[in-house]
Amino acid sequence: MGIVPNFNNKAIEEYMLKKQKLLDTLIVRNLNYLGMKCIILARTLDTYKDRTANLRNSIGYVIVKDGKITRTQFESQGRGEEWSSEDEKGEKVGLKLAKELAKEFSEGYALVVVAGMEYASYVEDVHGLDVLKPSEDLAKSELDTIAKGIISSMTKAV
Repeated sequence: MGIVPNFNNKAIEEYMLKKQKLLDTLIVRNLNYLGMKCIILARTLDTYKDRTANLRNSIGYVIVKDGKITRTQFESQGRGEEWSSEDEKGEKVGLKLAKELAKEFSEGYALVVVAGMEYASYVEDVHGLDVLKPSEDLAKSELDTIAKGIISSMTKAV
């Protein structure tokens, strides 16, 4: 008499697919949370005068999974006193840049946070005013904690 399994290959495959879906959900949810924290921080910085509000409105993110954008977050926070209807809307410029950068991530997951206006780096690098740098620092400091949380959740879900 040998050992008789009380499962079959289909049950194993279903179990693995369920765990893969849980992992995907946890990763996307946590990247979304981190992206929101980054853009809230970046939009609330008061280091520069945003006369049109285009710079702040161009701040947002996309989440990429295996080369496909799964989530986007770009929205207008209102228009500035010097905004003109002839100006391209910052949120559209930001989304366009984020989509372009997302093409670089064909495998795995990525959170792409941008300030889409072409002068964002000028404001930050030349004038020394914070636009995205504090958000970048935040993301780097929280990424390890997020990864450990996902691993812990997956371990408990076994």
